[in-house]
Amino acid sequence: MRRYIFVLVLMIMPLLAKAQSCGYLHVETTSSSQEDVTFVLKVFCDNKKTLDYEANIAALRCVMFDGIPDTRFSKPLLSGGEKTEMEKHQDYFENLYDSRWTDFVKSYKMISKFKKSGDKKSTLFEVTVKASLLRKDLEKNRIKNILGI
Repeated sequence: MRRYIFVLVLMIMPLLAKAQSCGYLHVETTSSSQEDVTFVLKVFCDNKKTLDYEANIAALRCVMFDGIPDTRFSKPLLSGGEKTEMEKHQDYFENLYDSRWTDFVKSYKMISKFKKSGDKKSTLFEVTVKASLLRKDLEKNRIKNILGI
């Protein structure tokens, strides 16, 4: 039984590492509403095969841990910091980054080519995230406290 759990943990760990393997930078906010936020994101990633996935995960990370300037979601949805929150709620984030991310990304499109930018390769994406729905999901799963409680 212990061997089975150990193997399972070894299989899950790359998901968390993969979700954090690419860097990102918020470039500009395109539009926002009460429910959604659309912004341009520069994604630093060397693997062209996983670029779309990494861009979507980076967009969620940006909303949850950085906030989107000039929108109703300008503050991060989670204030505890990315590393701390992921350690505290590992199961939630594994599930989110593995399959549930599609529930919260409304649309995305690549707006620049996959090109070298300094030491890494980067690509610009315009992503629309269902930020209000993501916030409600974080509250429902007790990842985010309602009204700071």
